[in-house]
Amino acid sequence: MKKMKITRLTNYLLALSVIIFSGCSKDDNTPPSNIDCNGVENGTSMLDDCQNCQQAYIYNVVTHSVTLLDDTSGVVLSGPTDMLIMPNDPMNPYWNQGCIVAPATYEFSYQGQSTVAYPGQTTRLLMAKQLTDALKNGTHTLTQLQQMWTTGTGFANGIDNPDKILRSKTSASPTASSTVQVQLDDLLINYSDEVLANWNNNASSGVPGALTTASQGRTVYINAKGMEIDQCFAKALIGALCHDQAVNKYLSVSAVSADNSLRDPLVNSNSTAMEHKWDEGFGYVYGMVANNATGDLSSDNLLGKYLNKYADKAAVVFDAFKLGRAAISHSSPDYAIRDNQTNTIKNELSNVIALKAIGYLQGAHDLRLDENGNMVDCSADYFHDLSEGWGFILSLQYTDWYTNAEVNTMLSDLEAGNGFWDRTPAELEAMINAIKAKTGL
Repeated sequence: MKKMKITRLTNYLLALSVIIFSGCSKDDNTPPSNIDCNGVENGTSMLDDCQNCQQAYIYNVVTHSVTLLDDTSGVVLSGPTDMLIMPNDPMNPYWNQGCIVAPATYEFSYQGQSTVAYPGQTTRLLMAKQLTDALKNGTHTLTQLQQMWTTGTGFANGIDNPDKILRSKTSASPTASSTVQVQLDDLLINYSDEVLANWNNNASSGVPGALTTASQGRTVYINAKGMEIDQCFAKALIGALCHDQAVNKYLSVSAVSADNSLRDPLVNSNSTAMEHKWDEGFGYVYGMVANNATGDLSSDNLLGKYLNKYADKAAVVFDAFKLGRAAISHSSPDYAIRDNQTNTIKNELSNVIALKAIGYLQGAHDLRLDENGNMVDCSADYFHDLSEGWGFILSLQYTDWYTNAEVNTMLSDLEAGNGFWDRTPAELEAMINAIKAKTGL
């Protein structure tokens, strides 16, 4: 017992000596915690987002002189023309001057005037909405639909513009297949011949018309193969118009390599060619709202609508567009940052298209099975989902995963025989798994 007490006492004394020794040995080498980035005790200097040390200063609004301050305590301004500017003050132009960060909003200016402009993209997105709405509502003849599609006219609300033609910008990037334009031409003709002509008739396998599923609260107007043309057409435009133009044209290497020095006050809001190309790419995603500084996608009905369904991706893409533009417009442009943001935008938007293709195929698959796994009759929701899936599958060719030929093979498989009427859950599941394997999603 005595030996145990001695041992405990010895251990206590050793521990105490270590504490005392440690406390005494710390005196000269560890700087106080209140040293700022300029090495000033109790100083007010701060590191900005670029890790550059910024000082407080006095600014004279008349002489424009700057007096740097190590410490602001006891500072007395000499007159009404002097201002005390703290390091992170919004009025401090030196804060973050040496680095490139994404601004809070998509707003960029030169000499006090906005340089952001994408009116053509806004016009085409509005045109696309009116055209797809007309297909959905059965309100237009083939002649009227073709006029809207090929001439830039025939629209309401004063958006007619023969220089802004939907068809000419669809599947029109250097890497896109022009055959898609013909596919969409044919969809309009098929819509007129089968859907409009049988609007008031009942659809069945191989017979176009209307089909209602009361329990789902939905009526679809489909062709003989069960395709809801308005959905096929609209979702095809997500890839063939929006993604192809944004990513494969305006954010392409050739586009973002445009001149970034010359400005003309009378052209594209005095932006450089590179800035304007970037803005046009932005416009095909966010352009449903003119001057869309906040990235509002709530009124979009194409690519932006579906990007908005993935909050994490929407945030990443908007930040990438802002940061890329900031890198282009900085006094010392950083094209490596621009290129990184280009890749981010491309990857995230491609993921949205692939995920929606998988999702709508999965929805159709599930609607073909009852709770016991037995195949059931095709419903209105089934045709709706598979029609949307058809459009997103077509859109896959504008990503890096699929070629035009591969996509057309998948579309042909969907349309084989009596089309959607004949598709089995097993066939749809095989297609889902093939897309997942190819995309890694």
